Amino acid sequence: MRDQLLGGRYRLVRLLGEGGMGQVWEALDETLGRPVAVKVISVLAGGGSRGNETRVRFRREARITAQLQHANIVTIHDLGEAGTGDGKVPFLVMELIRGEGLDAMLRRRAVTLPDVARWGAQICDALAAAHDMGVMHRDIKPSNILITPSGLVKVLDFGIARAADPYATADRLTQTGFIVGTPAYMAPEQARGFPEPRSDLYALGCLLFELITGQLPFQAPDSMGYLSAHLTQEPPTPSSVATGIPSAWDDLLLTLLHKDPDRRYPNAADLSRALRQLDHAPEHAPPAGDSSHLPTTPGTTPLPPVVSTPGAHKVPVRPGAASADAPAHRRVLLVGMDIATRFVLPAGLLLLYSWLIPSEGRFGITLSLGVVWVLTAVLTSRSRRLTRWMGYPPAALVAGVLVVDAIKKQGSWYGDGWKDGILYDSPYTLQVLYYAVCVLTIATYCYRDDKTRRARSEHDASNSAEASTP
Repeated sequence: MRDQLLGGRYRLVRLLGEGGMGQVWEALDETLGRPVAVKVISVLAGGGSRGNETRVRFRREARITAQLQHANIVTIHDLGEAGTGDGKVPFLVMELIRGEGLDAMLRRRAVTLPDVARWGAQICDALAAAHDMGVMHRDIKPSNILITPSGLVKVLDFGIARAADPYATADRLTQTGFIVGTPAYMAPEQARGFPEPRSDLYALGCLLFELITGQLPFQAPDSMGYLSAHLTQEPPTPSSVATGIPSAWDDLLLTLLHKDPDRRYPNAADLSRALRQLDHAPEHAPPAGDSSHLPTTPGTTPLPPVVSTPGAHKVPVRPGAASADAPAHRRVLLVGMDIATRFVLPAGLLLLYSWLIPSEGRFGITLSLGVVWVLTAVLTSRSRRLTRWMGYPPAALVAGVLVVDAIKKQGSWYGDGWKDGILYDSPYTLQVLYYAVCVLTIATYCYRDDKTRRARSEHDASNSAEASTP
């Protein structure tokens, strides 16, 4: 496509990046004689009713984005289509930004508390302007935030935003059946399919937490794990994860990460003011790696062009942090299964056995149920090594006791309960089944916890290696 002329005006100069949606090019606007960025949305190419509908939706959302005129939001200049007939491909023309993404800065640990406060306030300014026009971002994350050499923040990819209007759900174009966003940064209400402007503030809270501590508030091995954590777990305080963080940051971030939107900051403007008050707080050392800072004075060497393209930089993806494209009902089902396995199923079985089994046989059931719940409450992905080693041995001991007890009861079945090849109905049958469920739950939880920690260790090791690479 190099040197191709799009819309009779935009000459493609060089490829900047390529992602799941298509390609991003640096181009020359031959009418005005200025460089621009052109995003070619190849994923929307093709004909048929489905292709036409998705292009109509894209044009609608691009027009919404183009209405956002703010210093901290990438400006949309034009919208068009290349090709003819069924080969039409939409493209978006926007300002060409030179700077560095927060995802790259996180990898080299070039962040201080004053940086985070200033950048966070500017992100809030962008969100406030968008929210005032009824537009949500829905996907605030490091790769969608760009810092220019002068220190100006640019928020990218408002193109996936939808009108923040409760009546907009009646519009056929919004009925995609998908949740928009990235699981690692997704607010609980957004994971349920009901986003609101304060969902963007929750995502920003996750981003700020990651910037000042070097890790996300929740760790999970996959997208479903992140969604479950956002829905069911409480975040740790930043000061418990990294040293040198003032309590004011703890208060601000825990407010942002409330499960209930009504308990967060009421709007982005209020949050911006709170962050500016923290701008002069004492700095702390970066969590690890290179402590160099991004140049913020004029005259520094320009950084490579960066534009809003998913996957344009081809950086390693954090486990579970890929954009969520699974249908909403499927996500809710999977998260519900996780909750049912850990809470509802053991409780339901306990009620059933309390009715079927004599009182003298309930002690083991109550004990095993307690172990399952203690594991769920204590052995979270953020628990420390000592806590885990205090939790695993009792869990293994109880699991072993339950298995031995089940074997003994199995022997009693053959001795007393077997007649003509048919096993008599016995409360012990259900009790052993319950024991098996508890043992399986304990084993599954321990395996998931171990997998989560391994994923986190691999991610940290990868980041450290990249940070040390010249």
